Amino acid sequence: MIWIVRNADTSSVFAAMRGANLWLLAAAVGMQVLGAAIMAARWRLLLEVRDVRPGFGYLFTATVSAFFFRQFLPSVVGGDAIRSVAAWRAGADPGFAALSLVADRLFGLLALILFLVVASVFMTQVAGGLPGLWAGMGLAMAVVGGGLVFLMAPGRIRLPARAPARLHRILDAMRVFAGAHRIIPSCLGLSILLQINVVTFYWVIGQALGLDVPYGAFYVIVPIAIFMMMAPFSINGIGIREVAFIYLLGVWNIERELALAFAWLEFGTILTAGLLGGAVYLLHRAPQSTALRGDRGEGATDVT
Repeated sequence: MIWIVRNADTSSVFAAMRGANLWLLAAAVGMQVLGAAIMAARWRLLLEVRDVRPGFGYLFTATVSAFFFRQFLPSVVGGDAIRSVAAWRAGADPGFAALSLVADRLFGLLALILFLVVASVFMTQVAGGLPGLWAGMGLAMAVVGGGLVFLMAPGRIRLPARAPARLHRILDAMRVFAGAHRIIPSCLGLSILLQINVVTFYWVIGQALGLDVPYGAFYVIVPIAIFMMMAPFSINGIGIREVAFIYLLGVWNIERELALAFAWLEFGTILTAGLLGGAVYLLHRAPQSTALRGDRGEGATDVT
């Protein structure tokens, strides 16, 4: 990060940021909130597999609140720890609460990879300037797709007869979504809608800066940048996002200073959404786990 700043004309960076269209930046913040609503709807479908049925409002509040906590946690998905606690409060056992978020993220990543593949096919000249892109997409598809198949494929996974009984128990515990194929189209559809919102969010920030980068190009830029920022090597992707956008926007001949302004405006927008999330967290009185769980024999209470 220090190296990036020292090698950039910071006066030009701040001048570009000051000249950004504030109305478009406000729209970008609104798109973060819209994204939280879509995520809450997808998460609700996953929780219902085990008859955990909190209201949409409860899950939306938890998702927006997570925006605040991800500012201080590793990678850009660090706020999921807060969502996991919220799922537990709603009646999910700790393992299922965590796995619901794993499945939630895998669906989102699958949609991003599909966007990247399609965009790369139509932008062969640009994609060719990104070494290792196709190999990386293949690896990502194998990991994400394999993860979803492992979680959701029907039946039991057969292990060698000599496999320890403990390994059987661990695998069975992780297969909480086995056979839940009916929710796949809805979850994938919501994921596609969410990622369109995410890509458009970045394009809007680019428009606020006046970047001459076509909308379709962001279907290549954004998935790669998000995968990079998910690495748990920095808090909320700080430092990684700057490198990612300087390199990726550079493929479209965007100067370093403008790319850095783009990265910092994106971070500022995320931070603003995080402050909104903090306000929601403080104003919303989180229900006690006993109130949400209700009677064990009757399932979780619907909380809206």
